[in-house]
Amino acid sequence: VCAAFAADPRDLQRAKTKVPRAGWKGSDFDSMSQVLNGHMQKMFPKTKPCQEWTAKELQDYQEVLYGHRHADFDSIYSSTSDNRRFRHPSIEEHKNHWARANKYVEEYPHLRDMHRDGHCHEAVMWLVHHVPAPEQQTVFAQMPAPLLSTKRHIYDPISMGKHQEIVNLYKTQITCAECHSGTGMLFQDWADIPGIIPEDPKHPGWARQRRCDQNYEPACGPCDGIGGPYWGDEVDHFQPTNCEVVALPEDVPEAERGSPQFAEQFIVHQLGSDRLIRTQNAAKFAVYSQIRSTLWYDFLAEQDGTAKLRHDTFYDDLGYRWLDNGLVTEIHTQTKEQRSANITGPMVSMLHGLLGWGQYMGGLTCLADPVGVPVLGGKVTTLGVEHSAFLEGADYLGRIKIGVEYDGFKLGDKGHGDMKAKRNMTVDHYIKWFLHVYVDADPTSPTYRQPVRFYGPYSGFAVYVKFDKTVPPAEVWDHVCPDNGWGEEESKPIHPCKGKKILDYKAMIVEKAHPEVCDFLQNKTIQDVEGLSSNHIRGNFGSFFAPEMSNQAIVV
Repeated sequence: VCAAFAADPRDLQRAKTKVPRAGWKGSDFDSMSQVLNGHMQKMFPKTKPCQEWTAKELQDYQEVLYGHRHADFDSIYSSTSDNRRFRHPSIEEHKNHWARANKYVEEYPHLRDMHRDGHCHEAVMWLVHHVPAPEQQTVFAQMPAPLLSTKRHIYDPISMGKHQEIVNLYKTQITCAECHSGTGMLFQDWADIPGIIPEDPKHPGWARQRRCDQNYEPACGPCDGIGGPYWGDEVDHFQPTNCEVVALPEDVPEAERGSPQFAEQFIVHQLGSDRLIRTQNAAKFAVYSQIRSTLWYDFLAEQDGTAKLRHDTFYDDLGYRWLDNGLVTEIHTQTKEQRSANITGPMVSMLHGLLGWGQYMGGLTCLADPVGVPVLGGKVTTLGVEHSAFLEGADYLGRIKIGVEYDGFKLGDKGHGDMKAKRNMTVDHYIKWFLHVYVDADPTSPTYRQPVRFYGPYSGFAVYVKFDKTVPPAEVWDHVCPDNGWGEEESKPIHPCKGKKILDYKAMIVEKAHPEVCDFLQNKTIQDVEGLSSNHIRGNFGSFFAPEMSNQAIVV
């Protein structure tokens, strides 16, 4: 039995929306649970704390919920591997799975709280995301609804190995934390989450090409959101590209699609655009530049203790390139222990034009990384819970033929390339949140099944002109100016950097909450900069700190 009437369009829209609103999120697991419990108490007149339930009572409650589900919701969740989907195709299979878990917990009673708390989270998710609003406000308003447990149960690998089935069940039951807590995506502009660009009659169709997010209605088509190089926030401040639909998603079997995952070790050289004042929507003030960039990535290193990512980005617009060719470096590192404990590790930034001119000029800065090293392939465990790669759960929009920019540019060529020179490529188009990735779908291409293009409406655009699945050289992680592939010309004639290590320079520690993450920098100074404020100028391919000092102005 399930609800057979047509679902309310508002419920369907909420089911298609993957990112919760600000008022439904918390900074961590505990605050998330408290926030959502507050909403539960407003929505349902009868609630009961999680610790007042037994796992069996919650399972009986979930069986009732399942009988009032609306099948359209789970169809939406299952089509995109959404964590809100049912884990089994029938209530009988759920009950069989629960019965095995109950028997196991009887043998190991110390697991009882974790088992119950997981069911509290799952029951609330079923109630809110699978039961239509009319049933919520009638049938389930007459009976107690469970509240969430604020405790996140963590078991060490030895304990997990002994009780793997119960731990795995718990991990699938609390996946709400991936979106409702700090582990999910955070918006910068909560006042206008969709950020839909209005159509401009002078440029018909450009608005949907400039921006189309995963939760938009109508849903994005194969040629929506493909964007191109840009230089401003206006709808006409970008260069559209040609697009032709080759096949719709339903016409391309999943096994024949290129995966939107990256290798776990690679070096990529890219051309594109960056926006240094980064928000998810248009801003009153934004700084753009065309860029050349090298990205080194080594996630396999996490097996030995540390995952690593480095960007070297040349900001090529006239306002920047006079300052040591506009070169900015950003290095992210994160040990396996830090990731397991949800600690991001340090982010080191180098503004090369100011490096060597004094510690307080902001040439070398360090802070606690806002996000850590992104997981571009595979899975990781954080706080005892397994998380998928960044692009896991992306929507497949279809196979298209588009004009990929900078055709003919080869690494080593002078200049930035020609954004108007395009090569038609057949690619698979994926979207997650507001980010789009394009994977080569031509079996005759040398880059077949590799990502070749990336686009975010205000968070960076890149074409991968050279992509090597190889281990980055060791010097990348501790040298100031390793060979980044864009030429050996010394870019710091007054303060040469070739052969020098990062530890040869004094760093300004701008991190106040957790300065210990920067302890590896030998020549750091913290006390001297406690009264010194700074601006975090952040782009998709690089960021830096510009100190605010009296009687001085830094122009970059």
